[in-house]
Amino acid sequence: MKTIVALSYFHRKIGPIVFYSYPDHELDDQLSTRIANIMDQTVSEGFFTHSFENKISMNYYFEVHSDWARGNKEMLMVSSVFYRQLTPELEQNVINLLTEFSEKLQSNEEIYTAFYINDINNMEEQEREIIYKNNSLVKLWVKELYWATVEDTREKSEEEKIATLLNKKHIFFTLKKLSKGPISLEELNEWFNEQFSKLNFYQIINLLEERQLIFINQIGFVEKYVLLLKEVNAERIPPDSVIEYLEESPEDMESDIIDILLPKVQDYFSNYENKTKEELEEDSFILFQIVSDSKKYNVLSELRNGLIPKDKLPRLVSKRTLEYLTASLDFLKKHDVIEEIKYKNERYTTLKTNIQITTAFPEYLRKLLLKESKPVVAEKYEPKHT
Repeated sequence: MKTIVALSYFHRKIGPIVFYSYPDHELDDQLSTRIANIMDQTVSEGFFTHSFENKISMNYYFEVHSDWARGNKEMLMVSSVFYRQLTPELEQNVINLLTEFSEKLQSNEEIYTAFYINDINNMEEQEREIIYKNNSLVKLWVKELYWATVEDTREKSEEEKIATLLNKKHIFFTLKKLSKGPISLEELNEWFNEQFSKLNFYQIINLLEERQLIFINQIGFVEKYVLLLKEVNAERIPPDSVIEYLEESPEDMESDIIDILLPKVQDYFSNYENKTKEELEEDSFILFQIVSDSKKYNVLSELRNGLIPKDKLPRLVSKRTLEYLTASLDFLKKHDVIEEIKYKNERYTTLKTNIQITTAFPEYLRKLLLKESKPVVAEKYEPKHT
């Protein structure tokens, strides 16, 4: 869902205006005016919300010291605009980000100069340099706030929700144990306590029941059996770009980069198909870890749309999470999810293998289903001749 971040400023002649917003060109003139006018609703520093039509604006009004303004202060308001209602937890994330943003500006004694960019021609040379520097700095901070907001308010996809559950060893191996067939609750409890003695078995069972992954069937008054309702699998599939290349005529598309990537993908999947059951199980657990990690998943999601020049990848995250980007890329490369290729003196990052999470009817139950019976054709009756 679309998110916009805007920084408004009280201009001494015009009144409240949006000083800068990001992403560029997402804030139309009408919405820009309405956001700026929100500043008139408050006179004290703090957080407040405003709703209009299908949008909600979460705002933080604050002031910074200024040597050039009347009263020695600049009045500012930072806003995050959403086209959906946020949960209380996500709202708190936004409040924290807006507060951090205001504190960052307030801690810079010269930041007020950024808001005098339109008066640059009336300034001395030294003042112009300070204005340009701080104007660029404020815009950079707004962009960073945008990416941080996107990261902290993005609704998780279904595959992320499933992976967040399965990335825990005790959940993963309990479901693998149940995939072999029904087991008594007592026997499963004994096995679980041997493997994960510090965890509460019945809390895990209740969670799996709530997620409709298992069913507990009581036979008689005492005996209970645990049945797996759904198998959850994480597996690798070729990236869409490679699949499209194989399905379409190379003459109809730019194929130079695919020609470089295709052999690498083919070699990988030739080996992948020969992995043992144990190796596939270990790999599946790693894939759940990747999808459940928001930073790795962000990279995966972007690369699903196509390859990205390596130098543009840092733009996908905020500065505060930039340090994790390199670690995420190294992890994905180590586990053959991404590949770096060189084309025309430029390096690109692209998917080597995509990840697919599926749920299915348990295999042991599928084997118990009766095979479809062949129709029985009666022999044609012919009366005996006497």
